[in-house]
Amino acid sequence: MSPKAGEGNAFSGFLFLLRILGKYRTMGTMKRIALCVLSIGCALLLGCGALDALEREPVATAAPTAEATATPVPTAAPTATPTAVPVTVELTTATPAPTAVPTDTPAPTDTPAPTPVPTPDCLHGGDHPADKFRAGEAVKTEDSYESESVSIRITRVENPEGFPKPMVCFVADIYIEDITSLRSAWSKETLAESERGAMDVLELMEREDALLMINGDYVCKWDFGCVVSNGVTARAVDNPRYDACVLLRDGSMLTLDGNKTSSEQILAMDPWQAWCFGPALLDEEGKAKETFNSSLTGANPRTVLGYYAPGHYCFVVVEGRRDKYSKGMTLQQLSRFMESLGCRAAYNMDGGDSSVMAFGGERVSKPRNRRNIPDVIYICEPRKEE
Repeated sequence: MSPKAGEGNAFSGFLFLLRILGKYRTMGTMKRIALCVLSIGCALLLGCGALDALEREPVATAAPTAEATATPVPTAAPTATPTAVPVTVELTTATPAPTAVPTDTPAPTDTPAPTPVPTPDCLHGGDHPADKFRAGEAVKTEDSYESESVSIRITRVENPEGFPKPMVCFVADIYIEDITSLRSAWSKETLAESERGAMDVLELMEREDALLMINGDYVCKWDFGCVVSNGVTARAVDNPRYDACVLLRDGSMLTLDGNKTSSEQILAMDPWQAWCFGPALLDEEGKAKETFNSSLTGANPRTVLGYYAPGHYCFVVVEGRRDKYSKGMTLQQLSRFMESLGCRAAYNMDGGDSSVMAFGGERVSKPRNRRNIPDVIYICEPRKEE
């Protein structure tokens, strides 16, 4: 019997007795009292039966037993729960992740590290021409120089095939490990003073402690053009009349059309050197040109800066104006000659009697007339930037 059934029977019995009492209101007092006692007794008996049913019901039913059995389980459950919670928190917090982010942040800071100019191999893109340099003490001969950072080999080229005779040229093949080994200098501190105070090439060579030297672009003659010497801007005036030449800090060299390139664009490249004489002698593919941004196209003594790859250059001087020794080259001939050397870019410097090459404290070329020069380009051992 369920607890609810017991409760129902007790209540029904009690109502039944009340109806009987109502019916026999005319009974005598004593009879009514007895009947009331009897009714209360029956009600108590029926109520006790209901209570007994309530007490026995939980024991028989399986549901409470499951609850009772589950009650001890919580003891184990709480134990497991706390242990799992910390683990979950640690994983969710992912403490290592934030730590990793700051660790990665310094990476950009390391990127500029290769940028410093004196880094070895930076001019050769990892392709280190080990056979061009010599470990230990530098070795110098009458036409070569080898050290850990600089390699120079000078070749005298006489009557090259396909060119008018007689013809004499000097080609200095140059490898450097550091861009600061290729420098420019003026005879005086300022451009204006340099034009009035030109110097002999051997004096300039000694003053600059140079290994190899050629004349420059006679930059002091002009009041226009973008001029950068050893990373320092000397002048920034647009030069629509002449081609420009830019040597970048990574060792690459570009020749640019002055009509299409402003000084602002050149300076935005952060050049190591910038010259403004020209013209450019090769096209963008390193091929000879037919037309040039210059009116001085005839046969003359010539000076050229040639470029093969970052860290690999050449200085070329063509002798001229002497019919029995060397006639000189036209710009078209000079363009073809630079292509034949395998250069990717080549830039014409000042020429005529200014064309000169010196090595080891002596003149290599023999100009018809020795002329003092206001500016030079030279090779030396690496130096720290000022």
